[in-house]
Amino acid sequence: MNAMMNVQQLIPVWQAFQSLAPITHIENDIQYEQMTELLNGLLDTVRDDVRHPLYSLIAVVGDLIETYEIEHEPRSLVARSS
Repeated sequence: MNAMMNVQQLIPVWQAFQSLAPITHIENDIQYEQMTELLNGLLDTVRDDVRHPLYSLIAVVGDLIETYEIEHEPRSLVARSS
């Protein structure tokens, strides 16, 4: 990655990308469901093809989902696992 990346050039690309796939930090159950649907669609398309151009996107979306699940795990389950 170029350390001198022009962030201003990134803005329209990111906005265009988000209009196709609204990837963001998950704040609520609705966004969680949307991201889960996106992940399932990616998995249906990419399968286990590590050379597929969208393969790394699966990891990004999966990480966002995992973070939400950890942060919103019911407290009773957290207390039992301690």
